[in-house]
Amino acid sequence: MAYSQALVLAGGIAHVPILITALKFADNKTLKLNNQSKAAALALEKEKAAAAASAAAAAAAAAEQEAARQKAQKAAAESASESD
Repeated sequence: MAYSQALVLAGGIAHVPILITALKFADNKTLKLNNQSKAAALALEKEKAAAAASAAAAAAAAAEQEAARQKAQKAAAESASESD
């Protein structure tokens, strides 16, 4: 059975909303996956920055302790040389 051109066009036009819905669904799914991966990357970057900041703080504290130790040794050496 042959279909007229008008019936074929009407059928094609009727399928357009179905195709749009399917493509919109796929777009939303990929958008959510993309947003999740960006959020995970951002969280990892923040975690690395926090780790770097804590490492820098620890290094600064260690340097301060080393400076205080050297100052104490210098003061001890000067007091020992004054006693002689």
